[in-house]
Amino acid sequence: MTAKEVKTTLENEAELLEYMIEAVKKFDSSGFTNQAQFIKDSWVRFLGDRCQTNRSLVKTDDQELVKDLAEEMSQVEEYVKATNRTKGYTETWETFLTCERDILKKLVDRAQNGKSAP
Repeated sequence: MTAKEVKTTLENEAELLEYMIEAVKKFDSSGFTNQAQFIKDSWVRFLGDRCQTNRSLVKTDDQELVKDLAEEMSQVEEYVKATNRTKGYTETWETFLTCERDILKKLVDRAQNGKSAP
């Protein structure tokens, strides 16, 4: 996968995120508590930020793309390390964050090394 293919992948993800944003916005949340409504709105913001980031990355040069993805991967790695897995802690993000880190690693490696997709 080359940097061009990574950018296409990011475009594809942005398209998917736009669909997900619309689905969340259209969901009937009239019976939600204030806290649940806050969570719904937070997901819209999170997905929107991610979509906007992808759209911006597609416009960068290849070196900047690799640099940005590598920085994001490094941040996610720190989140994985910081994930609180002590007894009684109910939110376990390690699996999600590990998956996110692994995806970023593959994108960085492929954009950086110009490898073709399998």
